[in-house]
Amino acid sequence: MNSRLAFIFPNGLIIHNETDVYFQSSTPIPIRVPNNCGFRMLKSRMHNTLQLTDDQYLDEIYYQRPFTDAGNQFRFQSMQLKNGDDVSTMLMCNHQLLCVGLIELLYTIGRTSDGILNLLQATITPTHDVLLYYNRRWNMQRQHDFVGYSFTGKNPKKIDIHSGCTIDELQDLIKQVAPQGIPPYGIHESQMVRRFFFRQPGHYEYSDKVIKLEIIELKTDDDVLKVLVQSN
Repeated sequence: MNSRLAFIFPNGLIIHNETDVYFQSSTPIPIRVPNNCGFRMLKSRMHNTLQLTDDQYLDEIYYQRPFTDAGNQFRFQSMQLKNGDDVSTMLMCNHQLLCVGLIELLYTIGRTSDGILNLLQATITPTHDVLLYYNRRWNMQRQHDFVGYSFTGKNPKKIDIHSGCTIDELQDLIKQVAPQGIPPYGIHESQMVRRFFFRQPGHYEYSDKVIKLEIIELKTDDDVLKVLVQSN
């Protein structure tokens, strides 16, 4: 046998329960993985099988890795494939634990800068409503169906950001709408906006019914574009 049969889970979810993880999606796609497969070859085969466009790329790949627990029962955990050693581990696990089943892979798709701009122009509104917290902080909290961080501060300002906004334009816009004055109560005309942070929803590893709110820093034009796509 020169290759192994695997299934790709498109646009899938990693589902966690008390003891295992499993992948969930609409219709898994079969693919052959050669025994001598490396990371670059795996990504290339997946890219061709999925027929991704020129402005798309495979961002993250996860393997449903089997193992035996202390009671000699088969369990599964999620393992991200990042290099050739990880792919070798995947093939070794599949060889040693053939009775568990086929290789199962889940992936996420990223977009190039041009792809993000095309998506923005084609599918989203010209401007986005943004709530700005100037010179404030964030706290970790748990409330009902949400867990993670929340921004705190008085008198947040509502601003509009256009779809093609760059990091420099965002910096200028925030300086225009922020209170004028002496820090920490305002921005002096001689100062510049130094850092931007965005709160985004993510996957909560301990429950599929809870949304995890994470803080990310916006550093580049691509970061701003990704935020605008997510907010659509």
